[in-house]
Amino acid sequence: MTRLVVRGALCGALAVLAGCGGPATRPAPAPAPVVGAPAPVPVPEPVQNAAPPPAPAAADASPWPRLRRSFALDGCDYRPQVRRWAQHYARSPRAFTASWKAAMPFLLLVVDELERRKLPGEFAMLPYVESTYRPVPAHEGPAGMWQLDADTARSVGLHVGADYDARLDPIASTGAALDLLEHYEREFADWRVADMAFNSGEFRVRKLLGDADAHALSAADLARLPLSRTTHEHLDRLLALACIVQDPRAFGLVLPTPAPGDRLQALELRAGMDLRLAARLAGVPYDDVKRWNAGYRRNRMDADFSRRLLLPDSRVAQFRSAAEAVPVAYWADWREQRATATRGIGSWAAQFGVPIAVLATANAVDVDATILPSTHLLVPGREPAPSVQTREGAPSRPARHVVVAGDSLSRIAQRYSIPVAELVRLNPHLGTLHPGDVIRLQSPD
Repeated sequence: MTRLVVRGALCGALAVLAGCGGPATRPAPAPAPVVGAPAPVPVPEPVQNAAPPPAPAAADASPWPRLRRSFALDGCDYRPQVRRWAQHYARSPRAFTASWKAAMPFLLLVVDELERRKLPGEFAMLPYVESTYRPVPAHEGPAGMWQLDADTARSVGLHVGADYDARLDPIASTGAALDLLEHYEREFADWRVADMAFNSGEFRVRKLLGDADAHALSAADLARLPLSRTTHEHLDRLLALACIVQDPRAFGLVLPTPAPGDRLQALELRAGMDLRLAARLAGVPYDDVKRWNAGYRRNRMDADFSRRLLLPDSRVAQFRSAAEAVPVAYWADWREQRATATRGIGSWAAQFGVPIAVLATANAVDVDATILPSTHLLVPGREPAPSVQTREGAPSRPARHVVVAGDSLSRIAQRYSIPVAELVRLNPHLGTLHPGDVIRLQSPD
């Protein structure tokens, strides 16, 4: 995780990553139901200058050969600790493969951006070291898959707020993190030290190096820098993962291949859209849409900062077609409501004052459909804001934590502000932690 404030010039250069959308004016909703399909609205266009590069050819769609071609550091041969960490990761082959499979949509975005900038492929391992590529929400600390502190994020132009946290936006945070790494490499002329600065802070590393030429230092020389054990292990773990990717079979591991829905495409919408509506229009689970677009903290876009929507390539055409049937006036606020009686969709539309076609499209049903009891309908209306917030505006403590490499009980306790004794009480059968283990953080209901 990085904790430094970069220069003002860099801040200005990175400000665009926080989102370019200005405040959107929301038209007033229709005063009465209108039966029939409304006039089509312009289809959302892809993001300009914010989306990842075009998808690679099918023969080169896997990220692993692309990464191997771009590796630039010593990998397995850097120092003995690297191979020990590689063997540590290899202890749980199934969990290791599953974690990369879950990370694949974000990994592809990062690999695309590394290639565009011609940066070492080893830095695709950095979000795995930090968070296993999970968009970790803030608990008064670092957040996102790159684990950026709030102060660092703001200093490089990323917005951090209760409605939108750009640290959780995979495109915005990746751009910011890679800009930081490029800045550190310019300062120290060494990618190894750039990784150390990312974890420990630029000014601390510069003070310890003094006038030394970092690029001329051996691994043993760098190991003698009085940085924390965590910082030295950070580089070892990054290189260990690259070592595995270079030859996974040597460690008895299998790296997953991308699934058809793993490649994400960024769309820049004309107005903010509720994520539940976006999920229904695209025909994908809401939980997936929320994970891909985790920067939006309230289940809806904060149009003042970003109107970017990430969806799988394979679902973009369906989303665009369905969006034509929903006027922009009805994009913003939706919520789920369980039906308590058998009623036609037209009756529901009349109750909420929306066109039948709009409500039918939002729920993927015909305009003459009958809604049965216990059906979870998507209806217009904003959900109430969560009642418990952290200082950064994120939800209260989650129910569970998935262990990543390098986790310990004390680190987990510190992250979630929970005593170690309480963790032990909640997890009485807890033994040695392994990546993929699930730690209970709250008492079961």
